[in-house]
Amino acid sequence: MSRFDCISNRHARIIAGYVTSKLGHYESLFEGLPYPTAQYPSPDDFFLDEDEWTTYENFQNILRKAKELVGERWFYFNCGASLAALEALGRLRYFVRVFSGPGDGFKRLPFFNRNLNDTKDIDIIVPPAFDKSSGKVRTLLRVKYHDDFDVHRAYIDDPYLRGILCAIPTIWGLKPATIRQPLVPYDPEILFNEEPEFTSYNLDVRIRADLLTMKDPHNGQRQIVGKKILISPELINGDKVFLGKYSEFSKDAMRDRGDKREAILITRTVQVDNRILIKAGDIFKAPYFILRVLYDRPSFQERLSQVLRVNRDSQESGEELIETINQLRETIGARNRAYQALEKANAELREAKIRVEEYAETLEQKVEERTSELRKAKEEVTRFNRDLKSTVDKQVKELERYNALRRYLSPKLTEKILSTGDILGAETQRKMMTVLFSDIRNFSAITDSMEPEEVFELLDKYLSEMTRIVHQYDGTLNKILGDGLLVFLGDPIVMDDHARRAVMMAIDMQKAVVELRHDWLQYGYELAIGIGINTGYMNVGNIGSESHKDYTVIGNQVNVASRLVALAKPGQILISQRTYSRVRDFVSVKSEGEIKVKGMHNPVPTYSVEVF
Repeated sequence: MSRFDCISNRHARIIAGYVTSKLGHYESLFEGLPYPTAQYPSPDDFFLDEDEWTTYENFQNILRKAKELVGERWFYFNCGASLAALEALGRLRYFVRVFSGPGDGFKRLPFFNRNLNDTKDIDIIVPPAFDKSSGKVRTLLRVKYHDDFDVHRAYIDDPYLRGILCAIPTIWGLKPATIRQPLVPYDPEILFNEEPEFTSYNLDVRIRADLLTMKDPHNGQRQIVGKKILISPELINGDKVFLGKYSEFSKDAMRDRGDKREAILITRTVQVDNRILIKAGDIFKAPYFILRVLYDRPSFQERLSQVLRVNRDSQESGEELIETINQLRETIGARNRAYQALEKANAELREAKIRVEEYAETLEQKVEERTSELRKAKEEVTRFNRDLKSTVDKQVKELERYNALRRYLSPKLTEKILSTGDILGAETQRKMMTVLFSDIRNFSAITDSMEPEEVFELLDKYLSEMTRIVHQYDGTLNKILGDGLLVFLGDPIVMDDHARRAVMMAIDMQKAVVELRHDWLQYGYELAIGIGINTGYMNVGNIGSESHKDYTVIGNQVNVASRLVALAKPGQILISQRTYSRVRDFVSVKSEGEIKVKGMHNPVPTYSVEVF
């Protein structure tokens, strides 16, 4: 099911970038569009924020207005195809930098799609593989819009998406991919009669007596351009997929059609003003889009260059991702020493593992292209290190598991999980949990007037005390977000009283802040924190791509807690109705009214917990 705000603003950034490349500006592109005026001073600030999402209506209005401003016939396709040339990926470029080539890019399309829109799903039917007959790499994609989304609204999104897909090989300096789209889910009567791109042609498309007819755009004469057929699924990698196989339509065939589906086969190409409206051989009213993609295979030199670049940049890209998520304020000159030491140790282990894999795999793959002297050396190293590699891999995996657990959990819980052999967050689950956000109030003003060393010393002591309290209540310290914390209870250790523990933890945190306040007063500032707590169902586990996953929680209920901490006053603990219903017997509260949270239909009642 598609949510209301179903399109990432990364698309608005791509469109604005392309318009700017053509006109030198994007003035008036977002003018008149609705946006959250309470949070953003202007529509530009909102629509160019890649972390925000907007409605499909806004996205379509931006795309159509951009075409009108530029005045380019093939604007939608060209705009999508500009993705690589204009470097419009935003922070997602960190992921692309560690891909080995276009094949990795196409394989990760489902991940990128989920991070760019919530209207459709993209599946890889046939992974990228070299096709000897064409001399190119071939892959097969399926694009299916959500059942609650009218696919006819997405017509201009179709060439825009194909432009993006064509541009993927160009990220690695190759020619654009060629894409054939033999199956589309459009109903021709709806598309050609209602889509603004076609209404000026007065095509008057009709399906009568199993035939598709339309008026010739040149002389107005009605002509037959298609007919009803029955399409049959084919077995691909164990799944039944409609790829274009069909049989003639008849009433007898309809009575015993089995898995077959009724569709429309285009039998005549119709073209106007050098624009093909429909093409013979295409199939309409299919269950989904099928895209056949062909692109050039990188030469040996290009592949070797990419392998060396990935090995050189992968650690840097990983560090950029980690720093993007966990960095302190820009004015803080030093990061948490414990985290720094842990990251250094992990980097050394990763580098050692990469070197072993290079000897065992990379050299083995290239052995036929090496000199006989290198081939002999490779064989000797492989024999010598066979047992060593197995031992090192095992130890590296154990150390990675230990470091991952130590990052989030107390020593007691870490040892408990290690003893069971479980993997932290191996599979994403949906659980009833409680999440807590805390944040130091007026922290920006403090860091602007203090030396980085002073800020680091105060933060180190503060974070150490907060971590101790989190571990005391068996909480999972998920993230240190600058001066803020994200803590959740209920995973990986299952507990029935997670709401009660979260509230008691928050009370102890506020009491500890009072004791720490003396150190801050020496510099003329009073330490105070706000805390937001919410209970509900949320997704928990290792979330992200294969190149970077993070054990964390996501969902609307997490957003509620984030909203509460933003509203909490210094020294205040705000809890939601969901949390209050579980702790009302042992805490005193004061009603703070209702708040609205993005993504939630109903307002959320909130309460302030009495600490002292």
